[in-house]
Amino acid sequence: MVTSPAIDAARCFLAVAWEGERPSDAELTAALDRLVSVYPDTPDAEPSGIDVEAPRNSGPNFFEQLGARYPDYGYYPAADPMGEAGDPPSVGDAVDDLGDIIIDMLEVVWLADHVGENDAHWSFRLMFFHWGAHARDLLRYLHGRQFG
Repeated sequence: MVTSPAIDAARCFLAVAWEGERPSDAELTAALDRLVSVYPDTPDAEPSGIDVEAPRNSGPNFFEQLGARYPDYGYYPAADPMGEAGDPPSVGDAVDDLGDIIIDMLEVVWLADHVGENDAHWSFRLMFFHWGAHARDLLRYLHGRQFG
């Protein structure tokens, strides 16, 4: 099995967030922190060039299952860090954040298992603009739930 700190963090996050018993907010926070913390040290690899796409389970059924797993997670006020001072806050969705991170990490693990380490690292780094933003927002939400 192909492994690295990034791939291990992705597997750990999926095990905590999506498999087995529902995690506590603290357990989910720890898995997210680990995921974000390995990004800077993940090799900036080139993909192999093999023309395959990882399956993406992103339909409504997935988000319904996720909402049932985390029924007390919901909407939260959010601000655009690139917006202007005084702009009204937008609204974030903790279930959507979590689901988008899970989908991206499922792809990383699938690539590691079916194509190779470089493709997994490439996806992990490439999609950080997406999953990283969701992770930061979700971490702030979880922090508020834990510490007010």
